[in-house]
Amino acid sequence: MESTEKSGSIWGWGLILALAVNLLIWVPRARAEGPMEGVKSLIEEVQTILKTKPEKSQRLELVEQATAKHLDFREMAKRSLEATWTGLNRGQQDEFVRVFSALLKASYANHLDDFAKTRVDYQGETNKAEAGEVRILVIRPNDKVPVNFHLLHEPQGWMIYDMVIEGVSMVDNFRTQFAAMIQECSYGELVRCMKDKLKAECKG
Repeated sequence: MESTEKSGSIWGWGLILALAVNLLIWVPRARAEGPMEGVKSLIEEVQTILKTKPEKSQRLELVEQATAKHLDFREMAKRSLEATWTGLNRGQQDEFVRVFSALLKASYANHLDDFAKTRVDYQGETNKAEAGEVRILVIRPNDKVPVNFHLLHEPQGWMIYDMVIEGVSMVDNFRTQFAAMIQECSYGELVRCMKDKLKAECKG
């Protein structure tokens, strides 16, 4: 479950972008809001939080409070486990979502400063009623990285369940790693390893 330094950084600020996209989507609008409209306002809002709050812990708390209910961690976790998910009872599913989401939050917490320094070029969107995709280009000092957000239109608004960064799906990446661990050991061992990694991330 280890990754290179570059990919770790990309996933880190990529996750913050994913959270940003959902920041204000739940707010009632006078007209139906498409995924692209949400992306533009939400990323700007999160970047404002990161630039105006001096304490990292305060910035992280505000970002988490504003986005935790609108990034679909459950759908992301479900798709990452794929067939294994259906074999779990509700309690096991809930536990996995808690560990999974906590691990992602611990990871992106280390890249808040990186995200504050990025610019975003909005490339376009695909809106098919119940599903949408938003394409952006993340512009950093030395490179440009394409990121595609995959969203589902749910009762509370557009909810992100996956990101494709430089052609690599975050959910697919997790699915491959999780499947390999489950096949080699067991689902229980996967959860144990995730908890151990979470402890290491928090200490770091």
